[in-house]
Amino acid sequence: MDLSYYRVNALLEDHRFEYLSVGLTTIQKAIIFYEMDVPFLYSLVLADIEDDGSLSVTRISNNGDLKKNLATVYRTIETFLNNHPRALIVFRGNTEAKTRLYQIAIARYLDRFLERYLIWGVRCDNEKHEPFRLNQTYIGFFVTNKNLPL
Repeated sequence: MDLSYYRVNALLEDHRFEYLSVGLTTIQKAIIFYEMDVPFLYSLVLADIEDDGSLSVTRISNNGDLKKNLATVYRTIETFLNNHPRALIVFRGNTEAKTRLYQIAIARYLDRFLERYLIWGVRCDNEKHEPFRLNQTYIGFFVTNKNLPL
C-alpha cells in the first residue's frame, strides 16, 4: 500500500504495536496480535488506549484519519508476518460497519495483497471460509504469508 501510515512502537516481541492517531483529536491506539489456543493462530485487535492504560475495543473514534489507520494496521500485519512467518491472523471489526470497512480496504488493494499473502473471508450466510472474493459479504478474515516456510 502506498498510503501514508503512522509510525508505530513495537512492543512484546512485535505482538503489540502502539501509535498516536492524529485526526480531529489525538488518540493513543494499540494493535495487538493475541496468540490463540491453536498453534500459529493469532487474533488481531485494534483498540484505543484509555487514560488509565486499559484498552477499549468498543469506542467509536471517528477521528477523521481512517485511511491512515487502515494503512497502519496493514503495516503491522506485514511486520508481524515477517517476524512470525507461519502465523495465521484472524480479524474482524467490532461492528458490521468496521468489518465492511476492512472488506473494502482488502478489495481495493486485493491484487497487491495477493502477491504476498493468502486472504480468506468468512461468509456471513454460512460462516464458512473461502478465498477472498470481490462482491461477497464477509464477517471476518484470515491472512497469512503466501509462501509459508516448512
